Parts: sequence; structure tokens; C-alpha cells
Amino acid sequence: MTRSTLPTTAPGTVLGTPAAPLRPYVLGYRGYRLALRRPLRRLEVPTDVVTVALAFEGTMSLTDAVSPEPATAFGSVAAGLRRTATIAEHAGVLHGLAVSLTPQGAFRAFGPLAGELGGHWAEAGDVLGPRLRALTDRLAHAPSWPARFAMLDGYFGALFAYGPDWDPSVHWVWRQLRHTHGLVPIGALVEGTGWSRRRLELRFREHLGLAPKQAAGILRLQHTLHVLTAHEERIAGARTTGADLATLCGYYDQSHLDRTFRAMVGRSPSAFLASRRTAAALPEPAGRVTDRVTGRVTSTLLDAGG
Repeated sequence: MTRSTLPTTAPGTVLGTPAAPLRPYVLGYRGYRLALRRPLRRLEVPTDVVTVALAFEGTMSLTDAVSPEPATAFGSVAAGLRRTATIAEHAGVLHGLAVSLTPQGAFRAFGPLAGELGGHWAEAGDVLGPRLRALTDRLAHAPSWPARFAMLDGYFGALFAYGPDWDPSVHWVWRQLRHTHGLVPIGALVEGTGWSRRRLELRFREHLGLAPKQAAGILRLQHTLHVLTAHEERIAGARTTGADLATLCGYYDQSHLDRTFRAMVGRSPSAFLASRRTAAALPEPAGRVTDRVTGRVTSTLLDAGG
């Protein structure tokens, strides 16, 4: 099940793959134990993933990367879909694990609370309820990461067995958005569901916490990040123009891409890519940027550049 046999007390990170029946709802588990001598700031970009992080030791401060406000400190935290990037900062020991859920999985596990998480961070106890402390304690005292991931399989398997399903029309809309990387016209979604535009937005918000257009922007950004990172060498060699990439990602021109990227991430595409290159060259545990979810571009280090 796991991709590593890192001991429970060793520094670093370890990834776990959920049991097969859970994979439509759980994208993965990520255990971590970091001990840092100075504060570390990570930039977490918007993704189509709901994250629940359970802390065994240490806290993390979160703030919006685009409209900075006073940071909020969290131990265990639940984070819904967000349209703007997050700055996460911590120092010293940070020990715990994170569960990456699809939006469908979050709704099946937490019901309407999943929709209320859209655009927000919340204490995980407000989402998981009074069982959180017992679950976190059991996980913290487990003998190994594989044992912890097995506990999570059991916990979420039980939640999914009796949890609510998405409305079929919401599920159809989400499939269309994902298939087109967020480029399907909203009018086509209205026509496909037979709902009014207002009803479509309300029902979608109930399930995902965001309107369809906002969710579309996140999917387009993720596609843009994938294209930019995949084509970075050709960009550096000037064999692919910015206009070509903008068109490939569904933007009118390079200026449109840059404005949208800055509005969601808080920095330019070139600065984001530069910080990832710099971070990749740093020694662990500060460097070697690890994206939180396999197959998605999620993170970089702010202290590494850009």
C-alpha cells in the first residue's frame, strides 16, 4: 500500500496509497516529520483537492497569498477548494499526516460541511467532530506509517459506506469541467442540467463550496501549471512562445495568462517556476519541493526564490 517504509520517527515525508475501494474519493495520504532550524514558507496553489491535515506535534500558520491578512495558526486543519493560493509557514517540529480528498470524497465523508469549507480553512475538529482527538491520538501512537494509513483506510471506509452521494447533475457538471480543463461554457452546463443558471450555482456551491465558474478557474490553473512545468525546457530555449502557451492553456493571450495567474497565485508564472527550480536544488528537509498530490503541481518554497 505504501510507497516507502520510512520509520515513524524518521525525518522527512512518506506517501501512502489508499485501499482500492477508496481511490475514487481519496487521492492519497502524506505523512511528514520535519524539524527545521528556521521558519519555512510554502506557497500552496489552488487545486481541486480538499485536504485534511492531522497534527501530532507542532502548528502551521496560514494566510492568503493574494490578499494577505494576519496569519491564523492551526494544529489540525481542513482546507476546502480555494480560488487563491495559500502561504503556509512553520518552524521547529511539524509531525502529522495529510489526507487528500476529491471533492466527491469530501462530500461523501462530511456531507454539507464539505460545501461550507469552500474558500476556507477550518479547525479539523469542526469538520470531523469529537472523534478527531481519538483518531489523532490513535494515529500518533501507531507503530509505523503503514499502520497509520491502514487506520485511515478503515476510518474513511466507514464514512464513505453511509455518506451522501452527489446530485447526478452536479456530478455531470464536474465531469464536463474536468474533461475540458474548465473551458466548457457555463451556458452549456445550464443547458445540460436543465436548471436555471442560479439553481446550478446554488447546487454546485452546496456540493463543492464554489460556483462552477470559480471551480473552472481552478481546473484551468492546474492545467496551466502542468503545461508550464512540462514545457519549461522549451520555454527556456525560446522554442515555444508565450502566446502559444497561452492559447494552449485557454487564455486569450500571454497578458491574459499572466494577469489570471497573478490574481490566483500572487506571483508571475516565471517567478513561480524559478522558485521551484531553486527549491529543487536545496538540500532536504527545506528543499526538494514535493507536490502534495501525485499528478498535480501544488507547491513551491517562497524562501527559495521568486
